[in-house]
Amino acid sequence: MPLKSILVAFSGDVASCSALQLALSLQMRHSAYVTGVVWHGPLPLESRHRAFLSKDVASMLTGREDEAAQRIGAEFTKRVAASGMPDKASFIDLHEVETFSLPQQARAYDLVVMTRHAAEVGREHAEVRPDVVALRSGRPVITVPDDFAGQVPEHIVLAWDGKRAAARALGDMLNLMPDIQKVTVVSVAKQPEPKAEAGDDVIAYLGRHGIEAQWLHRDAGRRRITHTLLDVCAEVGADMLSMGAYEHSKFTEDLLGGVTRDILTDARLPVMMSH
Repeated sequence: MPLKSILVAFSGDVASCSALQLALSLQMRHSAYVTGVVWHGPLPLESRHRAFLSKDVASMLTGREDEAAQRIGAEFTKRVAASGMPDKASFIDLHEVETFSLPQQARAYDLVVMTRHAAEVGREHAEVRPDVVALRSGRPVITVPDDFAGQVPEHIVLAWDGKRAAARALGDMLNLMPDIQKVTVVSVAKQPEPKAEAGDDVIAYLGRHGIEAQWLHRDAGRRRITHTLLDVCAEVGADMLSMGAYEHSKFTEDLLGGVTRDILTDARLPVMMSH
């Protein structure tokens, strides 16, 4: 399936501008349609003290949020116009559709591009974590670091454990990133060598798609798997990491820590997550 419809979460900050830059680069390469979206729920003050707020105060708080969303929409329009394809873009303020959420909106797009950060303290109502969007929407999500320059990824590291989520990541990567020139498949496990047939299968599969691929095995030892994966990305000069999100339950990962959550915190390159 070609990449034709991209949803980018845009709030006008440094991180979301980087996310928009990647979305626009993909738009130019594939003649895709880009939809910017800002989502903001009730302010924390409004949620906690709704019963004690006068109508005038509640209206003032809502008005400030609406004004901020309008400024964000104007910034989106300006950046899209500078990219050269303004006729293939639009902007949505989901606050105007109170029964709709960002994960729900994402289900009607090929790909979601957004910042990797959670909202700043005090503005948790204004952003949904990218791993949650991937989990609840069923669509692949690319998270982008603040200083991303906007180039389309060509060398991707694929985190591979042979499970369902990793296979989904492999399929999404091939469908949505046709510009891939090289894939480094990484297995992180205690065994000194991965099973040959498993590595051969994935490498052969990529080869049939005309992609140069290599297989690397790493033993994390006492280190976190996250650090091992990111070290490989730096070692091979990858442009992006592709991985399955939440092979275990989200509750378990939030409680005990896990690869998905750690990657969002530590990655310094774009990460595509599929669930």
